[in-house]
Amino acid sequence: MRISRSSSGLSERTRSALILLLFTSLLAASGWLWRWDLLLYDLQMGIMARPPAEDIVIVAVDEKSLKALGRWPWSRQVHAKLVNRLTQAGAKAIVFDILFAEPDRIDPEADIQLIQSIAASERVFMPVILEQHRQGGMLVESMPLPALSNVAAGLGHVHMDLDADGIARGVFLYEGLGQAYWPHLMLTLLDWLQPGESVLQSSPVSEQTPNLYLISRHNHRLIPFSGPAGHYHRYSYSEVLEGDFLPDLFRDRIVLVGVTATGIGDALPTPVSGHGVPMPGVEINANILDSLRRGETITPIGYLPHLLASALIVVLPFVLYPYFPTRTAPLVSLALVAGFLFLNWILLRGAEIWFPPSAGLLGLMLSYPLWSWRRLDLAVRYLNEQLENMQLEQRLQPEQQPPDDMTSAMVFLSRLLPLQGWALYEAGSGKRLLHDGDALGAPLESLSRGIWRRSGAEIWTLIRRSETDWQLGLAWPRNAVPQGRSLQVVTDLALQFSFESQEKEGGVLERVELRVQQMRQANTRLQRFRNLIDNAVGQMDDGLMVINCLGQVVISNPRASFYLGHGSDRELVDEDAYRLLKVLEISGGEPWHEVFKRVMLHGEPIRFEAFRAPDTELFVQLKSLDGLDAGMHGMIVNLSYIGTIKRSERTRTKMLNFLSHDIRSPITSLLSLTQSRQMREGSAKELAEQIEPLARRSLKLAENFLRLARAEAAEAASFTDTDFITVAHNAMDDIYVQAKSRQIKLLRCFEEDEIWLQGDLGLLERALFNLLDNAIKFSPEQSQVSMTLRLQGSKLVCEIADQGPGIPQHQLNSIFLPFTQADSMYASQGKGVGLGLSFVKVVAEKHHGSVVAKNAQGGGAVFTLCLPCEEKAPA
Repeated sequence: MRISRSSSGLSERTRSALILLLFTSLLAASGWLWRWDLLLYDLQMGIMARPPAEDIVIVAVDEKSLKALGRWPWSRQVHAKLVNRLTQAGAKAIVFDILFAEPDRIDPEADIQLIQSIAASERVFMPVILEQHRQGGMLVESMPLPALSNVAAGLGHVHMDLDADGIARGVFLYEGLGQAYWPHLMLTLLDWLQPGESVLQSSPVSEQTPNLYLISRHNHRLIPFSGPAGHYHRYSYSEVLEGDFLPDLFRDRIVLVGVTATGIGDALPTPVSGHGVPMPGVEINANILDSLRRGETITPIGYLPHLLASALIVVLPFVLYPYFPTRTAPLVSLALVAGFLFLNWILLRGAEIWFPPSAGLLGLMLSYPLWSWRRLDLAVRYLNEQLENMQLEQRLQPEQQPPDDMTSAMVFLSRLLPLQGWALYEAGSGKRLLHDGDALGAPLESLSRGIWRRSGAEIWTLIRRSETDWQLGLAWPRNAVPQGRSLQVVTDLALQFSFESQEKEGGVLERVELRVQQMRQANTRLQRFRNLIDNAVGQMDDGLMVINCLGQVVISNPRASFYLGHGSDRELVDEDAYRLLKVLEISGGEPWHEVFKRVMLHGEPIRFEAFRAPDTELFVQLKSLDGLDAGMHGMIVNLSYIGTIKRSERTRTKMLNFLSHDIRSPITSLLSLTQSRQMREGSAKELAEQIEPLARRSLKLAENFLRLARAEAAEAASFTDTDFITVAHNAMDDIYVQAKSRQIKLLRCFEEDEIWLQGDLGLLERALFNLLDNAIKFSPEQSQVSMTLRLQGSKLVCEIADQGPGIPQHQLNSIFLPFTQADSMYASQGKGVGLGLSFVKVVAEKHHGSVVAKNAQGGGAVFTLCLPCEEKAPA
């Protein structure tokens, strides 16, 4: 079922889009789906792995080092020795992820050695840590020893921001107490490594007095981790300290020193932590350094852009759904979800922008169910409206015929068929409601609607009603029980009283199914009515066309296409009516555009005769359509075939001319001779010689009339087995004297000895005689006339050819009409009245055959007679 996009449908779509827009905006603004956003972010991070930077290495305080150097913490002499070792190895920078905030009270000389080593190296970076004070619980900044801070190449915070689920995904580039004046340690390192590029930004200064007990931070960035823990190259602290490495291993490398041993260092879960393995802080700093140096840190989208984009994304399905078939809407929804995820990936991977997708994704996933629900509700309301409108319209079949109408229906049925009696019972109770005629037995069991069950000369069926069903029985003579078409008429009569009860409405789905079923029944009734109209119009002998205001044919029937020279009425639909009707030549010469103007503009009904070559004569009627009632302006064209009537008129005119001239002329001549003989004396012999040809001609005319009348009255029931070869020989023998008098040779070319058919020997013989007589009459002397007989399938073909001048081309189709003669230079030698060939055509049609005439290539005319024959000779 397809619902048109009306104004109500558009507002419904807008309403659905607004509902989902508000819902998605609420989800995006509230952040209720933050867990799903973070999960989707982690999934994308898991597939964004890249090779580690080769110039970033980690010197790890691992279990091996603890085993070799003892319990942690170690003496700062050990760290001083490591700094010296790395400096001598050519390290580009040394970054400690270890805080030296308190002096070594046991070995003060160790602090001095570490300070000297760092000062000598000039490439060591130290961290600043914001932590709670052990006694007061307030936030404090834990910095390296002042002496270490003074000799370090740079300081920076190493605080990692944890999300609500406890996973480290991002970092604030600037952070501090009161004001964010500490850059991240990796940012300080990059500024030292790339002094000309100025990666550090000035910290925003607040006009208000800063609160020194609160952390201030800005420039939050998400870190695209290169891989899981252990992704970067690690070397054991103890091995490096002992010099157990290749000479150039640390040359021009950035070395990060930190704790990786379990239980003594900071290790945090990250999006790429596989199997619950946290990532040491030193490796997190390696990822931060790598991403900052590549310029690939990810910026979360702002609050307002995220809110607007999430809301607008869910409107897109409601824009696209109406342009796709309903069955493909789920695929469109899936395509939108996949496209949205792909766009989110492109933003994250290419534009380095993180757009939390959960709100928009949920909105897209809910768009199809919401759209389907609103469409379903709209469809139900539409069905209800249409059903109510259909109930108000006049139905082809009444909903329930009252029982009293059964009596009138049976009276009408008895006029068509030999109905002897009938009875109507109430099903279940067995109560007889109506009856008439011969008594019927009890109703049969297990009756069905539209199906008749027979018991002797009785037939029974079930008629469905809204309250209680009926059982109808009909009695017939034993040899006249209806069958075939008669039974269909009886069945249709019973169905007129049948009524399917409506099912009770249940839930929403049951109501929808019920409405769909009701709509199908209504459409079925309308289709039956349409089929009835189409069948009635199609069976009309008159051609019918309905033309709209654009001059296009919107309705036509097969007879109209036949009259206009087309094979099917479908060829006329949507065609230009003016072009179709121009093939008809209007009697009187009025142009078609004037006819269209008078009908369409002035509403004049017009009638005239028209002709379509070669021989179609029509009576055309045109009337305008009422635009208010018909729903459009246009006109109706009715084409009535009048060729038979016109031919009858022409035949009658020829008959009158024939009677007034050909028959009246000999009689008038006889009277004139008689009167002249009375006035003067003369011999009787001379009078007889003058009267004889006139009398013979009158007799011949009368005989021709009688033969034609006899041929037209012939019936196939009187035909007998006839050998056409014998008929042909007899005809040739009868015409022999006439041919010899003109020295014309008769040729017989018979391919068969016997050809049998059902026919009238006398009529067939006379038909062949007329064809031979016609050939001799129009042939020159000392020529020849041939008759050829052969079999062609189940038909015999008889061809009679002469060597005369032939038949004019314009007379080939009319030569067999009564009182029609061909124009010929030899016609005066044997002038007739035009009934001989007409007789041949009538005889051929009575024998279910045909006769045609044509001109031979070498000259002369050829008449071909085709008749059906029997395959075997009769016993």
